[in-house]
Amino acid sequence: MSDGRSASHAAVWRRVARAVAPFPHAPVPLGAVRGESVAMSSSSSVNQPTFGKGIVVSFAVALVVAGLAGFAIGEGEGGTPMTQTTGALFWLIAIATVVLAGIGAQYAERTAAAAAAAVGHPRGQATLATAWAVPVVATLGALLLVATYHNLAMLFVGPAIAFFGIAGSLLSRDLLDDAGESAHRMASTVHTLVIHAAAFLTLGTIYLNKLPDWFGATLAGLVGGALVLETLERAQLATTTRVLYALLGALVLWQATLAVNWWPTHGWTGGAVLLVCFYLVAGVLLASAQRSAVRSRDLLEYGVVGAVALLILALTA
Repeated sequence: MSDGRSASHAAVWRRVARAVAPFPHAPVPLGAVRGESVAMSSSSSVNQPTFGKGIVVSFAVALVVAGLAGFAIGEGEGGTPMTQTTGALFWLIAIATVVLAGIGAQYAERTAAAAAAAVGHPRGQATLATAWAVPVVATLGALLLVATYHNLAMLFVGPAIAFFGIAGSLLSRDLLDDAGESAHRMASTVHTLVIHAAAFLTLGTIYLNKLPDWFGATLAGLVGGALVLETLERAQLATTTRVLYALLGALVLWQATLAVNWWPTHGWTGGAVLLVCFYLVAGVLLASAQRSAVRSRDLLEYGVVGAVALLILALTA
């Protein structure tokens, strides 16, 4: 039992060591390879830092977000907050950055899978590529945030959100694929936290801007659908079923945003309500995907937690 836990912890440390070593000959902590010298020696001939490219992608996107945050700094004069100091050039670069973040994340994921297979640890064949989902949402949220607040603090907050959103998503996926049984629960928890943090920041910023219903609700639906698609990574679903579940999640977030936009409240309360809606739909869909039928315990858990959260938000709004 002790040997099993040691092996699992060593697997986690290997992933962390690779995350902070973006170059092929970077030193690896001795603790990360204790009891794993044979496996590590065989992997040294391949591209050792399987997650290193994810760090590079995260850093590159964070730099662009920092540049756009500096470009957006200024005093607004009314209207939608995110367009007060930004123009067409800002949003063209922002859209390109979001797209490139998704492409870069997917490339880093594919590289990590190829490196793992080269050292005798092939990963299961993914039915649908979804490594792009959280990086795209996190980058979008960071850009919306810097455009909405357009102040000096966003020079640091925006890039940090983009960096940790992308890096945290890729690292948690890496751990879910490679960690032992005892470490899998920790990896699953990190994965869930990253997804929900990205959901809150992005959905909250969409609500803050009080965008027209057709645009704001559609954008929130796309964000919710993408994150549901990534949440279902842990379930063994056919591609068609997984996409159908994601569309269902998108529809729920679209409808929830339309309703919340009519609620006379401001600030991050609306974003918190949308987060609760996402938590409910993503949780129920995941429970349904992992089992043949949703248990009463699952419905009670998500129903009670969701109802209590919504009640607290309504009373404190």
